[in-house]
Amino acid sequence: MQESFHVIFCEMDHLKGRVAVVTGASAGIGAATAIKLVKAGLTVVGIARRLQRLQDLKKTMEEKNFSGRFFTVACDLTNETDILNAFKWIDENIGGIHFMINNAGIIRIATILDGLTEHWQELIDCNVIAPTICSREAYKLMKKYNVSHGHIIQINSITGHSYSINPGNKMYNASKQALRVLTEGLRHELAVAGDGHIKASSISPGFVDTEIFDAATLSHNKMKPSDILSAEEMADMICFVMSTGPNILIAEMIVLSQGRCIQSYPRE
Repeated sequence: MQESFHVIFCEMDHLKGRVAVVTGASAGIGAATAIKLVKAGLTVVGIARRLQRLQDLKKTMEEKNFSGRFFTVACDLTNETDILNAFKWIDENIGGIHFMINNAGIIRIATILDGLTEHWQELIDCNVIAPTICSREAYKLMKKYNVSHGHIIQINSITGHSYSINPGNKMYNASKQALRVLTEGLRHELAVAGDGHIKASSISPGFVDTEIFDAATLSHNKMKPSDILSAEEMADMICFVMSTGPNILIAEMIVLSQGRCIQSYPRE
């Protein structure tokens, strides 16, 4: 992993000084990505509900004298007013952005037969509507500030390409498959608008050891360590996608731990 880390950051030298917005930046993949980007010299705006966690992350980066900058914005991504205010702050204090990394997401175990409507709504609001609003607002800032090569990256899930064997997880499946469709739709609309220089990518990890599963009270105790990706490994993959040249688009990336399958099976 050390070798790949080094290669990725050598290739990111040309991104120093550019601006990235990362949602869900207070923990997990979002925090790991923010750290790598700020260390590589980018300006990063971290968006999350837990402001204290963001501020702690900022303090850690400052203590390590990273070459980039990290700004914190508290925002409930299920509240459109909060999102619009976050982008208003970015507009007034940062200006144009080059990368929009829609990382925030939630899991709720809610069956179709007797699940709570509020849980279904939370999934759709956070996993589908929020990244779509963020993508729209990021596009507006890219256009306003004439950003030459913008990039919108959706952190999807392997369940956007398969079906969970958990009977209470189908609404989560639906939210992630919707995000995959919307990412392709975003590429289509960008092309029609004459903005094909703005990229749209979907990155779908398998099982990653983050707090999202703890929040949904899902256990991974039966999984082998080799079955689980780390947040840092996924951050490396995000950095790789960001580092590609202007004529290269990674439209879809599926990232699994070695030996895993896209579709899960009951025998596992």
